[in-house]
Amino acid sequence: MRYAMILAVLAGLAVAAQTSLTSASQRVMGPVMMVAISGFATGFTALAVALFLPRPEFTARAIWYTLVSGVLGAFIVGSIAYAAGQGGVARALSLVIASQLIFGLVFDAFGIFGAWAELSWPKVLGVILILVGGTLVILDPRDFLSS
Repeated sequence: MRYAMILAVLAGLAVAAQTSLTSASQRVMGPVMMVAISGFATGFTALAVALFLPRPEFTARAIWYTLVSGVLGAFIVGSIAYAAGQGGVARALSLVIASQLIFGLVFDAFGIFGAWAELSWPKVLGVILILVGGTLVILDPRDFLSS
C-alpha cells in the first residue's frame, strides 16, 4: 500500500509537469499535432516496457476497453493542454481533478467498469473540501476587488 501511495504522489507530480509541457508545446504546434507526437511517445514507451513483461491474455472486451481508453487519452491530453494554455496549469488541473473525483465516486458507487467502493460521508466530505479548494484556485481575485 505504501508503494501505491508513493506512485500516486509521483503520478501527480508527473501530471503537473506533463500539463506544463503539453501546454507549451500545443501553443507552438497546435493540440492535434502535440497529441499525435505525445501519443506516439506513449505507445513506444509502453511497447518497450511490454517486451519485458509476461504476455497478457487478449479478449475482445479488453481490447475494446483499451482502444476506447486510448481515444480518451488523446482527448484528455489535448483538452488539458489547451485548457492549461488558456487559463494556466493550476486552474486546468483544479477543474480536471474536481471532475475526476466526482465521477470517480459515481463510478465506484455503482461499480461501473468493474470497480466498486462503498460511498461514505467521509469520502463525500473529502471531495467537497477538495472542490472548495479547487474553486478558490480558479477564482480570479480581480472579481472581488472590482466591486
